[in-house]
Amino acid sequence: MKKDLFAISFLTAAQQPHATSSNVGLIIIDTLSHQNDRLISVGCSVNVTVLFKKEKSSEMSETNGQVNNDDNTEETPLNVDTDVEQDAEEEDFRYGWGSFKPQCLQFLLSAKCFVVAIAFFSFIQGMTVNGFTNLFLLTLEKRFQLTSAEAGFVAASNDIAGVLLTTLVSFYGTYGNKIKWLGYGSIITGIGCLLFILPQGLVGRYQPLASTGGLIDGDVCRLSGNDTSEFCFDDYGGQWYYLFIFFVAQLLMGAGATPLFTLGPAYLDENVHPKSSPVYLAIFFSMTLLGPGLGFVTGGSLLTIYIDVTQPEGLNLTPKDSQWIGAWWLGYLAGGSILVVISGLILGFPRELPGARRIREQALKEGYVPKEDKRIKGKLKDLLPATMQLIKSPVFIFNTLATTSGSLFGAGIASFIAKILQLKFGLSAFLSGVIIGVILVPGTLGGVLLGGVLVRRFDLKTSLKMAARFLVIASIFTVIGSSAWFIPGCDVPDVTGITAPYKNGAPGENGLQVACNLNCSCSLAAINPVCGEDNLAYFSPCHAGCKNMKNADVHGSRKTTFTNCSCIQPQSNSSRGSAVKGYCGNTSGCLTYIAFVVFLVLVLFSVFITAVANKTVVLRCVPYNQRAYALGFQFIIQRCLGFLPGPLLFGAIFDGTCVQWGESCGKRGNCQFYEIDKLTNRLGYAGFSFTGFAFIFYFLSFWFCKATIQEEEDQSGRQEISTNDHEKLDNNDNDDAQLESTV
Repeated sequence: MKKDLFAISFLTAAQQPHATSSNVGLIIIDTLSHQNDRLISVGCSVNVTVLFKKEKSSEMSETNGQVNNDDNTEETPLNVDTDVEQDAEEEDFRYGWGSFKPQCLQFLLSAKCFVVAIAFFSFIQGMTVNGFTNLFLLTLEKRFQLTSAEAGFVAASNDIAGVLLTTLVSFYGTYGNKIKWLGYGSIITGIGCLLFILPQGLVGRYQPLASTGGLIDGDVCRLSGNDTSEFCFDDYGGQWYYLFIFFVAQLLMGAGATPLFTLGPAYLDENVHPKSSPVYLAIFFSMTLLGPGLGFVTGGSLLTIYIDVTQPEGLNLTPKDSQWIGAWWLGYLAGGSILVVISGLILGFPRELPGARRIREQALKEGYVPKEDKRIKGKLKDLLPATMQLIKSPVFIFNTLATTSGSLFGAGIASFIAKILQLKFGLSAFLSGVIIGVILVPGTLGGVLLGGVLVRRFDLKTSLKMAARFLVIASIFTVIGSSAWFIPGCDVPDVTGITAPYKNGAPGENGLQVACNLNCSCSLAAINPVCGEDNLAYFSPCHAGCKNMKNADVHGSRKTTFTNCSCIQPQSNSSRGSAVKGYCGNTSGCLTYIAFVVFLVLVLFSVFITAVANKTVVLRCVPYNQRAYALGFQFIIQRCLGFLPGPLLFGAIFDGTCVQWGESCGKRGNCQFYEIDKLTNRLGYAGFSFTGFAFIFYFLSFWFCKATIQEEEDQSGRQEISTNDHEKLDNNDNDDAQLESTV
């Protein structure tokens, strides 16, 4: 029996979306005279195969597993995988950069590898922007003499770029190359991180104004009149341009992250089946929230390193010292460098993954996603119609208002949570960072993952209504969780001259400057508390009128004692008044912080369990080709009304409860002492207000979602009834015709 070998095609498995190796497939098609043809496959993977048969008498074409013969001698292609072939003809879907697309890198060409790449991007971005920045705000206040409102402005600056760019990026990115937007965004974010550490290089070495045996003789009283010029250093940090550099750096970081949270989820949703989309989104958002957690833990460790890495000779500060400042800038240096590297990995992906078009067509046929709005073409004139269509959707609008209310409170608290733990519970910067990281990891990560699993188990055809109901239930627990702010903290000791009067002061004297320390030239730049033998705390040894200092090693640790203190009433006739470093009594480590931590874990879990459900509601309540723009439009509303004003509002709350400001070089610096009870009460009232609004808006979103679905069902029912009526009329007409014919 004669055989004609007529086609050989070498194919790479890496070009196939579900391939797991790069073996070479060999296809041999044998033609048997006057018999059925056989297709013999040797190898392991076949992707796009075009076979040509040179036969004088007939041509074979394979369609749906059958072989057809016709009288044609021309070369005709045989399509093994027609859909993928059409995709490949339109664009090269291989992984690489430009013309450099080596075979060894094609194993990266999958949705799984892409979600790893952007998840790592979001992880580093969250670690630096939402982890380091929020933890280091108190450090920046001390180093660069910032108020809480100014520190809040630094935190909020990240969202200003989002407000300005999110609409354009999400709208034009929908119709452009999302991969380029994401890759360049990673580069810009990395540059912003590196720029953020520039003030550390400009300000010079840190020179504490009050240290134990360091640069200024322990901050003791020196009878030199009212001249305080020697306490003022040009490079101490209170310069306006440092704040400006922080602002610009945060703008760049916010601009670079804008495509990440709008185009990233949209690209994932377009390249995987809707049934798998919630899981991919859950992985992405889990890494987004895991980043800040690790950022707090890592940042806490960095704060145990001296800001200039090594201390000057003769300076023996420890992390427990009030004048200690940690090496905050190391985190941004590492994070910015990593983000630049990640950008190269993202830019290697094609504008869409192989097989994505078939997935979209199948999902559209099965009714998992809405149809495209053909009126929206991705041009500037279509921006207003697209926006109006979103505004007219009550489900989308109320969902956006609910998430915005939660974002306003969450952004404000996230910016100052480390400061709250240090002020309210007396924890160190390192311990507060570790605790916050431990809170964020189980609370946010567990909540997002469980939320993704629950959404996946829903019937996606009705997931819009079920997800909206789920958001209402979760928001109830968030409102209840706001009571955590009323958990009592450690007892805050009175400080003489701030919350208690001087006993040695003249009648009616208030403030830190009184007769017993009037000629001591005391600095107000930073608090350096001491506890007098009269069991009263003082702002500094100088404000206690102490003129001498001595250090002694007690059980292997240094103990500093201040003597000859004119403002401290001696407890014996032989004493002239003395003090030791620190506040009086135990002001740190009170166990109530454990209850606060447990409560906060439950609150975070109930908040972030809704992350995937929120995205599901947005992605399912708008037309298919408006999903990226809907995410971007919602994100810009959240930033304008939530993320942006949140840190500013809560910074103002902190400043409003400050009872003693620092002062350096004739300028007001950062706050040195807060009225803690008033501060926590105001935070609690704010929490109840904003979480309550979120619950109301989620309920309204669910209500209109339910009404919308009911209207669609009623309309569908009316169409069925109308169809049945027409069929009955047609049947009646046929019966009448048959009757007339019979007559």
